Amino acid sequence: MLMTIIPIILILGPAMAYQLVQRLCGRRTTAFHCIWTYMMMLYIRIVFYLTGTGTVWDIMDKGGLASALGEARINLMPFQSEGLFTYCTNVILFMPLGFLLPYIWKNYRNVRKTALTGLFFSALIEIAQLPTGRVADVDDLMMNTLGAILGYAAWRLIGGYFFNRKEKQRIISLGNSEPVIYIALTWSCMFLFYNWKWFI
Repeated sequence: MLMTIIPIILILGPAMAYQLVQRLCGRRTTAFHCIWTYMMMLYIRIVFYLTGTGTVWDIMDKGGLASALGEARINLMPFQSEGLFTYCTNVILFMPLGFLLPYIWKNYRNVRKTALTGLFFSALIEIAQLPTGRVADVDDLMMNTLGAILGYAAWRLIGGYFFNRKEKQRIISLGNSEPVIYIALTWSCMFLFYNWKWFI
């Protein structure tokens, strides 16, 4: 139970703190918008879980930052991954992000901004994989970004027709960079504070 609860606290806690600070600074949003942001945060947690991202504790296990980086595996040559399945799963994994960004934030209703956010999120995942012994792969960056773009395309095709309920309440955000701040906060908290070995 704790293994489920603690990551959720690490994800939702910083987002709630950020929202509280923004409200104290005079910015206003809606409960409906907040609920959707929390849903996106839970999606981000699922992505972290599925991609096996590491933490600062993995760096400590390897004897420090220098040792961890010395053992890091990085592939900068594109299209070296084995099998179509790997490419497809990376694309599918990021499609919800590409859909949720324009769905929740009006200023993300352009493909460039959504693609850059997908690239940013994917880069954070690859960085967090460096101390785990997994390969930080340029193919993952490309396919994740493509997944965000395809998710955006799906929103363009069907979002306005089937998922437009309470749109005015949903898109009242706390700032233009809100989703990037949430992604950075989530990554930072999981990377710095979460250690799955506590539960063994």
